[in-house]
Amino acid sequence: MRGQAAIVGIGELPTERRINGRSTNSLLSQAARLAIADAGLRKEDIDGIITRGSDVGPMDLAEYMGLSLTFCEGNTQHGSAGAHSVAMAAAAIHAGLATTIMCLFGGTRDPNEGGFGPGITRGPAPANKLTEFEAPFGPAAGAGTGYGMMKHRHMYEFGTTQEQFAKMAVNQRFNALTNPNAVFKGEPITVDDVLNSRMVNDPLHLLECVMPCAGAAACIVTSAER
Repeated sequence: MRGQAAIVGIGELPTERRINGRSTNSLLSQAARLAIADAGLRKEDIDGIITRGSDVGPMDLAEYMGLSLTFCEGNTQHGSAGAHSVAMAAAAIHAGLATTIMCLFGGTRDPNEGGFGPGITRGPAPANKLTEFEAPFGPAAGAGTGYGMMKHRHMYEFGTTQEQFAKMAVNQRFNALTNPNAVFKGEPITVDDVLNSRMVNDPLHLLECVMPCAGAAACIVTSAER
């Protein structure tokens, strides 16, 4: 499918530690309007959407936005959902399921919509139904538990060092330094900073973990011909 699909519009809201008084649907809709305007399209031109399932259900968002769709899908890849959703959109367009697909990611950390930590079992039903069985025992308070185990296994299998893992966190932060919408814009970190940050779930350090934040982004994918 190389060369058969293209991103024609993007929309991104500033990322904040917490946004009160806004719903996830509201944030995603605002990002969608920015992407549609950037592409020079109309809402009626969008006939497919892909959302990150842990943010919001695609059918719920489509109804909220008043979209008429031929393709509606949720992506459960969590942190890699951005790139994966674009690939899904390209595949769906190639298969003829839609012509113009909008990929949306993000959400709010409004305390009225639930949050992280012990209170995760309160608020709306989780997108992942396994959460109700995991949350009471702690692991669902964040991805750190699962990623800690995976990191430990990777170190065991391949001899990967803490320093090598820390470099990935440093590179990720570097990518955010000049992004005006990033939470950590202008705040670089070093390998030593990562290794000296507190241990969250051995062998995972605090600065290797995703910062809980609020915001939204959208991109529009269509065929190269269009």
